[in-house]
Parts: sequence; structure tokens; C-alpha cells
Amino acid sequence: MRTLKALNEEKLLFYDIETATVVPELIPDSPLYDSWEYKVNKKGDMIQEEILASFKDEAGLYPEFSKVVSIVVGKIVKGAIVLATFDDEEESNLLDRFNKMLERNATDKLIGFVNVGFDSPFVFKRMLINKILPSSKVDSSGLKPWEVDEVDLAKEWQGTSFARASLINIATAFGLPSPKDDISGADVGKVYWTEEGGLARISKYCRKDVVTTINIFKCMRLEEPLSLSEGDLADQPLIANLMGGAKYGKDEKAELKAVLLTMDEAEREAAYIVLETIPSTAKGKKTYFTKAHVRTLKKEIDE
Repeated sequence: MRTLKALNEEKLLFYDIETATVVPELIPDSPLYDSWEYKVNKKGDMIQEEILASFKDEAGLYPEFSKVVSIVVGKIVKGAIVLATFDDEEESNLLDRFNKMLERNATDKLIGFVNVGFDSPFVFKRMLINKILPSSKVDSSGLKPWEVDEVDLAKEWQGTSFARASLINIATAFGLPSPKDDISGADVGKVYWTEEGGLARISKYCRKDVVTTINIFKCMRLEEPLSLSEGDLADQPLIANLMGGAKYGKDEKAELKAVLLTMDEAEREAAYIVLETIPSTAKGKKTYFTKAHVRTLKKEIDE
């Protein structure tokens, strides 16, 4: 496709978000219940049980009633996929880290699947609710639809036709693996609120969606699908701990350096991208790993 072929694939930020209701259960006669009832019970003919059930089924689509629990960003680096995962029980922390990553990658373009209509406006509104000044990359306020500087593969696939297709529809048509082999978007809220370790499961699902989005992009350009880089660090326990604000000292540096030294130059470049997403100064949370630490690692390893 002309528009996709014209893009520099290494200057794109592929991303996806997962959301869950702000509370596990809607409590009758609470302000949140009254707000939800006002939204869904326009005719006034729904009983309380129906209102409570509709909250579980539908509220995850609306930023006034749900929060972002996971964001995964993917980049294509020298022919391989590298991912960075932002997840945290504290929504303001993950949104702050994601926002700072967007600012650090100011020349890259956002790309996703239904991101223009869902992901970006959802993130924008949740940032405002969390008192975070959103990056211009997710702020479409005042823009006409054709002025939004994002690529939405759902729109690119639909073109001028009336028919729409889901991510799994397109992936299956191209012979790509289904990202929904464990859970789907409809399961995220339940998994988040009821399962121990549910957030990790959600992020794993989100990561599959981003890989699938990247490979749909490649297939639409009549190019071969890509594999995850061996330099992807998002599943490393040390990285997860550092993202959560764990201390970074001599032992942690030695462990991280040992991992990096096992990689070739291209893999390390991909790994540095992940590492640079960690530093955070979110309110009430300090990340001890800093950009200065990344620079030091680069100097000691690559020079």
C-alpha cells in the first residue's frame, strides 16, 4: 500500500493498551453507579442487576469508568521486533513513564490498530484525570480528522469499503498466529481484578497484540513477518523490578551488564531502547535506574 510503503519502519512506535474498570464491582447508590446509570439507562427501563452487569461488560471501553493497566510499545530495530512493556498497579506511574517515552521519541510516529479512535484518546483522557500533561502525540484536541498524525491500520485496511475487520480477522487472513489464544479484550477486566498475577497475563496478551500489529503492517507492505529480537528484555525479572522502582546498585549493574554482553550489536541497540523507557519521576514513586545509568552501560560495553 502506498501510504505504508512510504513510511520508515524504524521511525514508528507500534502500540496497544489494555484497560480495566476503576473498581472491581459497581456499588449501588454510589456516585460512580449514578454516573454509569445516567450513561446506560437513558430510557429508564433497566433494573439494578442489568445496570451492574452492563458495567462489567461495557465500562472498559470508557475512560470515565476504566483505567489503563498495560501499554506495550513495539519498534522495528534492524529487522527484528523489540518491545517495551509499561504496566503498574498505579496507573499514574505507567502513564507518566509512557508519556516520557513519547517525548524522548519525538520524531517517531504512532501506529496501531483502532488507535486513532480508541487507544490514543483513552490515554489522553486518563492522563488528564491523573493530572499528567499529555504528549502532543496523543493530544488530538482541535485537530481535524485528517490532521491527526498517527497511522491506524484498521483504517488503512478498511480503505473506502463499508466492511470493517478485527485484528484477528486480518491476522488469520494473512496466516499469522492468533494473539487471542489465551485471553481476549473482553476478559481483561475479570483477569485484572480476580486473578493473582493477572496483570502479567494481561501484559503478555498485549505484547502478542503488538507483535501481530507489526506483522500485519509488514504483510500489508508485501513483506515477510518479523520475529522478536533476542535482545528483548521485557520478560527479564531484573528489568521488571527496575521498572517497578527497585534499587539499582553494583549487583544489579553486574547482572544487567552480563546479559548485555551476551548480545550482538543489533540486539544491544534494541535492548537500550527498552532500558531507556524505565526512568521515571512519577509522583509518589522514584525509579532508581536513570538515563545516566544507560549512558554508562553503553560507554563501558560499546567503547
